[in-house]
Amino acid sequence: MSDVRFSFPACVIAGKRRLDVDDLMMLRKHAFSDGIRTEDDARLLLAIHRACASSCPQWDCYVIENIAGYVVHKQHPRGWLDEANTNWLIDTLSVDKVVQEPLELEIILHALDMTASAPDRLYAFALEQMFVGLQPASRNAYAISRPSRHPGMDFADLHYLWRVLRSACEGGRLLMSSAERDILLAIDAMASPANHHAGWNSLAATLRLRAPVTNGRSKEPWLKASDDILLEKQPQAA
Repeated sequence: MSDVRFSFPACVIAGKRRLDVDDLMMLRKHAFSDGIRTEDDARLLLAIHRACASSCPQWDCYVIENIAGYVVHKQHPRGWLDEANTNWLIDTLSVDKVVQEPLELEIILHALDMTASAPDRLYAFALEQMFVGLQPASRNAYAISRPSRHPGMDFADLHYLWRVLRSACEGGRLLMSSAERDILLAIDAMASPANHHAGWNSLAATLRLRAPVTNGRSKEPWLKASDDILLEKQPQAA
């Protein structure tokens, strides 16, 4: 962020080729001794991260944990995400609604892990990142972090999908909005069943047999689902 002014110790750290554990310890001691407590703190931490070419795993974990924790537990309402917090996440971590860096996509996923509830729009946004990342020439955060360039949904994609949707499970039923369902159907149309994982084909078959949810942002149960359906390893269809 070019409009952020760096004071000590941020001015010493920002712009380094690689952020290491010593940089993290200096920042925690002098700048964030009480953690990330304000929006300015969060923006400063992100600005430092973006100003450096690479970072150690400890730094990445600190950024992910603290930005997600700030949004969920320090902003109001505490413990869950509302429309305002969702807007902040999307606007701060994306460009034209596309997340560019894997760490920043992980912040969104971790916030979804931590929150008691969130607007449907944030879940749909996370699924849109997968849809964009599956495009052949995509270079968004999802495409960069994806282990392969397989043309269809593979096992790693199913893990991402389940991470986004697992909080929508209640009593063995998957609660999904029409927007989320439409994104998944668009993903299914990107490749033939032979190029999709068998677990995805099972889910996609059920999607086609059910009418979409049309009751605004409210969610209604439409699919009986379990970990086995989405994540079981099966041979790819011939």
